Amino acid sequence: MSISFSGVGSGLPIDEWITALVKIEQDKVDSLTKDKEALQKKQTTLNTLKSEYSAVQTATQKLTDSLYGAGSDIFSKVNVSASDTSVVTATVTQYATPSSLDLEVFSLATATKKQSYEHDALRTSSNKLSELGVTTSGNFEINGATINVTPDMTIDSLVYQINNSSQANVKASLSKGHLVIESRDNGAKEIEITGTDLVDGTHNFAELLGLQDTSTSRSTDKLDGLTSGSVTLADLGVTKDSAVFKINEAEITITSDMTVDDFISAVNSSSAGVTAALDDGRLVFENKAGNTEPITFGGDNVTDTKSLSQLLGLDDRMSFGSNAEYSIDGIRKTASSNILSSDDTGILGLSLELLTTTDGEPVTLDIERDYDSEAPLTALQEFVDAFNKLIKDTDTNTDGENGGILTGENNLVTIRNNLRSMITSPIDNPGVYRSLADIGITTGAPGLDVSADTTQLVIDKDKFIEAFEKSPASVKALLVGDNTGGTTVTGIMQEVQEKLKPALDAKGGYFTARSESLSSQISNLSDKIDKKQEYVYTYQKRLTKQFNYMDQMIAQMNAQFSQMQQQLKSIGVEVGG
Repeated sequence: MSISFSGVGSGLPIDEWITALVKIEQDKVDSLTKDKEALQKKQTTLNTLKSEYSAVQTATQKLTDSLYGAGSDIFSKVNVSASDTSVVTATVTQYATPSSLDLEVFSLATATKKQSYEHDALRTSSNKLSELGVTTSGNFEINGATINVTPDMTIDSLVYQINNSSQANVKASLSKGHLVIESRDNGAKEIEITGTDLVDGTHNFAELLGLQDTSTSRSTDKLDGLTSGSVTLADLGVTKDSAVFKINEAEITITSDMTVDDFISAVNSSSAGVTAALDDGRLVFENKAGNTEPITFGGDNVTDTKSLSQLLGLDDRMSFGSNAEYSIDGIRKTASSNILSSDDTGILGLSLELLTTTDGEPVTLDIERDYDSEAPLTALQEFVDAFNKLIKDTDTNTDGENGGILTGENNLVTIRNNLRSMITSPIDNPGVYRSLADIGITTGAPGLDVSADTTQLVIDKDKFIEAFEKSPASVKALLVGDNTGGTTVTGIMQEVQEKLKPALDAKGGYFTARSESLSSQISNLSDKIDKKQEYVYTYQKRLTKQFNYMDQMIAQMNAQFSQMQQQLKSIGVEVGG
């Protein structure tokens, strides 16, 4: 009798055994992986269908925009024309009611302006602020916006900084030796210019240039001829013998031969409540103690074109903007801008831009509505294409007999069936048309109600155009509804859109809920696969260790047996079989 083992050690097919045992467990992993892949494919397909349902909803929205305040009506266009386009530019939305209106424009809106004292340095934009008297850095504010100034800053840089401040909402420029600040908005709006930082040891920048409204006002910087109080007003440019000068609404009679000193005395003794003085070539006016209101100036012209306050550069630094004044069909209105919204016009959907005054000749505005079949036909074709694709792909993927991947998604089937029903069912429309077939939208070939493929819609374009031209309002009511005439009609496209909203809702809608559920299942399977795969690796290591140990034991037994044979032979005992 002899005992032998093939192979290394035991000679047994250990690798084959281990492979076979591991494969049993790996097959379980592979099965889970296939389940995961099936769920992933299902989720991908569901997301694709969601996109197709969204495409149908988008197509309906192009038809129903007017119902939801989108500002457009695909079934008609509202146009407006003006008898004189040099006076006004008019625009309308679909909400405007056809009508004929008379427009008169009495005045345009203007912007408030403030300008600085006249200064030679302000005639050249490259000059530095030091030439205006700025000796140190500081800030001032325009409408609450902080503007920085330094002695070495150029006037160009100052203008740029002002113009690029969105908070200030003004625009700056140079004009004949003045820095001009103008509101970007028309209307009588205040431009508030203030400052606290002294930039010349005595004044802030706004005061230095005469831009800040204070209880002190002064004439043009170093007025020519104003060297002493003995010069006459005629020496300063007054050409009329006698006129009235107003300060804080107090009237002061002046004459051309009056000296500056006499003028100052007249002001100081008046009821204006100010103190006048001559200071280094300027006339300075200051409210008496307790009055912090800005000083106002006015009066008769002392030249052909200017009052004394204008001649001295006292009151030409501020001009308030004004509102536009206009009338529509005799109703007088005002607005702070020349661009008028429908709130300003008082006509729903009508906006205007006033360009000039009418000078007594009214402009006629004609608002008209035009119906056009091209736009709704294009939108309907988009809907039909999206609907057909949706139905076809839903049918394919829910067909259990042919292995549809979404077989069993009953909610999806319900949504599809509801859409089919809404598309094919008539509605209670008091107009001419009650179903899509009435306007040329049927299943199968154009003109046929049914075909071999009853799920696909087609449009008979000629029939649609004929129906639309016959009654555009009835076509519109059929598709998107109508609430005029005391009767509310819910259109087919409106029904489809409303039906799809809950299914497509990003929070809790059918597609979102199912996708989240599938994601959860996929995640759980991924965890199971990872754990099972880790077990397979551990299992394979354990089997390898165990079988290797067995192989070693058998090898030892083989060695011991061989030794025993040799010993038996040495004593004459034959061993074998």
